[in-house]
Amino acid sequence: MAESYLLEKLRSVEQTFHELTRKLGDPDIARDPGEMQRIGKARAALEEVVETFEVWKKTQDDLVGARQLVKESGNDLELQEMATLEV
Repeated sequence: MAESYLLEKLRSVEQTFHELTRKLGDPDIARDPGEMQRIGKARAALEEVVETFEVWKKTQDDLVGARQLVKESGNDLELQEMATLEV
């Protein structure tokens, strides 16, 4: 339960980050240096969290793939050992 709450918060942060990135490219925002600075700082504050979340998501996908490989390796002990090490 706590994990689903945390994942939802991380998705929200990621969405905010992408929205701020989009705003930085908006010509109307570019005309206002104060607003550009505010948005840039807000985006920078979220960048490390979003990058770490993206690495975590890729790792989760890799883990699912490695587990599937373990299941599908059958009698191939070398492949099974490699996939188990990957997990």
